[in-house]
Amino acid sequence: MLHTEKLKNNQLNLDNYLWKKRLLLIKNNQKNIKQLKEQLNQEEKKIKSWKIEVIFFDDQYKSNIVLIGLDGLIKLEEDNLNLEKIYKLISTMPMANF
Repeated sequence: MLHTEKLKNNQLNLDNYLWKKRLLLIKNNQKNIKQLKEQLNQEEKKIKSWKIEVIFFDDQYKSNIVLIGLDGLIKLEEDNLNLEKIYKLISTMPMANF
């Protein structure tokens, strides 16, 4: 099963992940959250190979899905999870193979 974290007090300490992991933040209160979690579990090996850490959050943030790069900057904000789009985006980044 895919290891996921939950934000504590809606705060994220980027120091733990900077230059080590990409963060995929997923809003936990979506109607289809159960299906999203099942999809993430099915893609577990591929997600790990792309150095992605999945974190669920309950904040009132405008986007349901946020990808944060190894450099700590937001790379993508979407309402729907599309892992293929995320993998394709990561493959174009300078740090794709690190």
